[in-house]
Amino acid sequence: MSTAGRRRAARGGVDGEARPGRPALISREAIAAAALEIGLDGATLVRIAARLGVDHSSLYRHAKSRDDILLAAADLAIGRLDWRSETADWRDYLRTMAEAVWELYEMHPGLAEVLRRLGNTPQSGIEAFAEAVRRLERFGFSVSDAALIVDMIIDMTTESVSAWQGLQQTREEGDTLGEAVAGTWSEAGRIDPSIAAALNTMAEVLRSHPRQWWRRKLEVILAGAATLRSADARGGIG
Repeated sequence: MSTAGRRRAARGGVDGEARPGRPALISREAIAAAALEIGLDGATLVRIAARLGVDHSSLYRHAKSRDDILLAAADLAIGRLDWRSETADWRDYLRTMAEAVWELYEMHPGLAEVLRRLGNTPQSGIEAFAEAVRRLERFGFSVSDAALIVDMIIDMTTESVSAWQGLQQTREEGDTLGEAVAGTWSEAGRIDPSIAAALNTMAEVLRSHPRQWWRRKLEVILAGAATLRSADARGGIG
């Protein structure tokens, strides 16, 4: 056998093709990682299996369904997230956490929508939530107020990113859904000039990247959190 032939045989076939017979070893984590690499907005069973070099039916040995795979992928992504910060300022702590969540959703398109649609929180998310609440307790918040604040920030960020990514979809007309919605708001302002300023403000938000608008929402939450913290410090009900 020629040297090239021996190399092909070592690889399992012609030009490195997978050998027939025993399937490649895969795991739930490998499946989740493949889904993240593809992008959760486009991670079909067929594409995940192709990336792993297996038949898609073999995925069911490790996951009940596509949604189960997406939840496992979300668990893996959140578990990898570096969101913690060592700071003496509770506002900076929450800003760092929120920015990390936004970055996570941008890094993994479709993740925010998966979490919103499935209505389930993976284990790594539950653990991160509990850790953030405990940290806020050390900053002087009651446990109920701490849970409320973290929940509001995560919910607001998830909804903001999910909505924004949905608005990026291209319509048959050639523009994006966001551009179309912005046009509707602007047109309503032209019809009724008395409300034009408010509607044009929202139209501009829809036409631009929403992160700055999201940051303003975050500051509103932090301002409200400061009021709760003051009440907690006085021994009031948060």
